[in-house]
Amino acid sequence: MLPNKNSIYVISIPLTTARSFIYCNHRPLIQSRAPLITKVETKAINLATKGWNKLASSKVSANVKIVEWIRKLLATIPYEENCLRSFPSKQAMIREINEESLHLFKPVEKDTKGLIHQSDVKQLDIPDSQLKPIPLYHAKYQPPSTILTELVHFRTDNYQKHKNGAILCAIGIPLTLPFALVPVLPNVPGFYLAYRLYCHVKALMGIKNLDYLLDKNASHIRFAELDDGVFGKGEQGKEQQEQLLITPEIIDTLVNKLSLPIKDDLVKAMNQTEKRLKKSKPLD
Repeated sequence: MLPNKNSIYVISIPLTTARSFIYCNHRPLIQSRAPLITKVETKAINLATKGWNKLASSKVSANVKIVEWIRKLLATIPYEENCLRSFPSKQAMIREINEESLHLFKPVEKDTKGLIHQSDVKQLDIPDSQLKPIPLYHAKYQPPSTILTELVHFRTDNYQKHKNGAILCAIGIPLTLPFALVPVLPNVPGFYLAYRLYCHVKALMGIKNLDYLLDKNASHIRFAELDDGVFGKGEQGKEQQEQLLITPEIIDTLVNKLSLPIKDDLVKAMNQTEKRLKKSKPLD
């Protein structure tokens, strides 16, 4: 059975016999109850998207070269960032509670089928034991213990990198101010560093949000096999040498069957992983 596209769940998508693309699907059903910072962030993203689309559609030769350069830079950003940024804050999460606590919904705005905002859990004094664990879907050949170990390493391996990246971007942004004085051309270095600062901060926030799911021996997570032909076939851990498992066909199947808005992210992850494996393989 495929997961509900409007529910919150984590999915482990095998990239190789040793690595996965970890993504948290979260689409809040009550937009009016979203935290203020989320609403402000959404408006800022929409504004930045409009500016990018305008630059990308420009026919001016200088702008065409700038767009090409930016796209090449974006392609080099590690796919792990997209994974971390997908984890929502604890307060913004939509959670499902057990049937015996449904009567507590009455005082607050509610969703159907026992869905509630995490921010209401404390207000209504709902114990953690009444919160249903968030499903983590994975391929049958991926042992839960392996995925949990990868999640822990995923968190620890990225924290210092994004912390240092955020500091360097914050230092670099003021240094790009002279570019703003150049007529016609936008301050591309400044915009890019501001974007990278945003990405690093979001990744750090994602790590903090991931910590919540891993708290108390990952009691907030429930591992569930998803064997509906979406992952293809593979035998994780059976190969002596790391092998690429993800393919364009698997990506198309995943995003179509599960309605996941991450096709570009998965393609980037596949390309980056393929390049990494080629570099690590010994010459013939």
